[in-house]
Amino acid sequence: MDTTPSRRTVLAGIAAAVGTTVGTTVLAGPAEAARCDADTVLTNGYVWTVDYRDSIKKAVAIRDGRIVYVGTDKGAATYIGRRTRVVDLRGRMLMPGLHDGHLHVLSGGSGLLGLDFGYAPFTVPQFLDVIARYLAGDTAQEPDGWVQGEHWYVQAMQPVGTTVTRKDLDTLPTRRPIVINSTDGHTSLVNSRALALAGITRDTPNPPTGTIERDASGEPTGILQDGAQRLVSALVPDPTDADNLRYAQAALAALRAQGITTFMDAASSEGTVRTFATLAARGELTARAHFAPVVDLTEADPLPRLRKLRRAYDTGPHRTAANIHVGNVKVFLDGVLQAPAQTAAVLEPYLVDDGHGHMVPGTHSGAVYWPPEKLNALMVDLAAAGLDPHAHAIGDRAVRVALDSFAAVRRAGHRANRLTVAHAELVSPADIPRFGRLDVVAAMGFHWAKPAPDSTDTVEPFLGPERFENYEPEGAVFRAGGRVSLGSDWPVDPLNHWEALRTVITRTAAAGSPYAKYGAMTPRQALHRRIAVRAITLNGAYQLRQERDTGSIEVGKLADLIVLDQNIMTIPVENIGRTKVLLTLVGGRPVHGTYEALAQP
Repeated sequence: MDTTPSRRTVLAGIAAAVGTTVGTTVLAGPAEAARCDADTVLTNGYVWTVDYRDSIKKAVAIRDGRIVYVGTDKGAATYIGRRTRVVDLRGRMLMPGLHDGHLHVLSGGSGLLGLDFGYAPFTVPQFLDVIARYLAGDTAQEPDGWVQGEHWYVQAMQPVGTTVTRKDLDTLPTRRPIVINSTDGHTSLVNSRALALAGITRDTPNPPTGTIERDASGEPTGILQDGAQRLVSALVPDPTDADNLRYAQAALAALRAQGITTFMDAASSEGTVRTFATLAARGELTARAHFAPVVDLTEADPLPRLRKLRRAYDTGPHRTAANIHVGNVKVFLDGVLQAPAQTAAVLEPYLVDDGHGHMVPGTHSGAVYWPPEKLNALMVDLAAAGLDPHAHAIGDRAVRVALDSFAAVRRAGHRANRLTVAHAELVSPADIPRFGRLDVVAAMGFHWAKPAPDSTDTVEPFLGPERFENYEPEGAVFRAGGRVSLGSDWPVDPLNHWEALRTVITRTAAAGSPYAKYGAMTPRQALHRRIAVRAITLNGAYQLRQERDTGSIEVGKLADLIVLDQNIMTIPVENIGRTKVLLTLVGGRPVHGTYEALAQP
């Protein structure tokens, strides 16, 4: 019997695909039922595929969580059967789900639920008022419960150059120990009670990877940089399992609303991995979750621990439903470029004011936390174990050391490992081509690519104009054949990937920002719109060994897709930051928004 659909059946299917309301099934004869019909067909869309041609299509068919057709409405109609859901996109943009290759998921979730400074600029009285109002609503924790604040934009304190100390916190009406964490994750402010509980005095030495800031008399100011933060954070009670589940659920809700279908948590404890494994077992994991435990210099042989963690939690190949992957390892090589911390390792000293208004080379260059020979050996061992190293390197000296260690990995014959430098805020021009030659991904924080307190105020003056041209070098890495992905570092940066996308394309502050007057920051480092979209989709998938399954809309790949309220490829670029995600699919299953809502005009 001829099982080819009749012309009448095909035309009926096309009409239904283009004109039917969401959820309406299309009647089909026995021939269609016998074929492998799609579960869902999305029609009448602007489908930006991110395939090798950046093809634009009209329709997509999905079966069992994977894409079985990409093309025209007419072609998609042949996949419509009796039980197929047909979704009219009404011309809306459909694209691959976003991939975030570097964030801190539980910290992000906890910040959404606790004392949140919201990345806002504050005067000291305004800053203290936020804490006072929180204390007034949390009296049950008096007198000894720890107070933790998140998303403090330390570089944006007003007026410019303002420093907050323990003495300011000590004026608050509480004796509770307080720790406030900066958005960059490298600076904490604590009150005198917290210092006392940690035993930090004028005689306490700096830890090997951090600094206890001190005043002119040698007393701790309450500012702790990098490794010194742990002297206090180690005393804060760990969240309960129930707390972590709340944080994870809040984080996942925020991620899927942004259209993020895959993420990597950069600096994962076993508790973090266990929390998301619990959600996966419940069927509540709404993004493909990758985890990178940290290795630090004090650990003699981390491989047994890493292998044990992987055996316990990694759930293997990608499936229709999101699952858990433990294949990356995080290594911190330095700190941050921003003054006053300046803990990032740079090739030439930071500039200082000579007292006459001239910026001249100083004596401080930051530090690389790992001896190169030990780092190289670690990276080769990780690669040999099938793990993918992920190096935090911000200053140009730290980036060079990271690339040297990755060169050692390649020389040892490990060609398949996905090697990543996270942040890479300052890169020497001599090292830019090495990203392409060594097949190293640059996971960049696109939010930083604009005039702001943490760039034009606290970095540029201390590097000088020539070096600053190499700040946030997304464009240079791309032009030299390197692969750029998005590593948002949330909650270091706000969770707004559409504003981040606008930023890396325009290199400007948002309209209405006081920094908009500066125009484009280092415009030669901008990414073209389609390249930036590839960075947050297919390149992120590549970084996480997932490009065969996600990152583009192609037959055989998982249906991790998002529908947008505007076409980010055709609207004025300044409007991209206002994009809203109407629908997020993971493995073809809606995790944010509904098909029914798409039917509304």
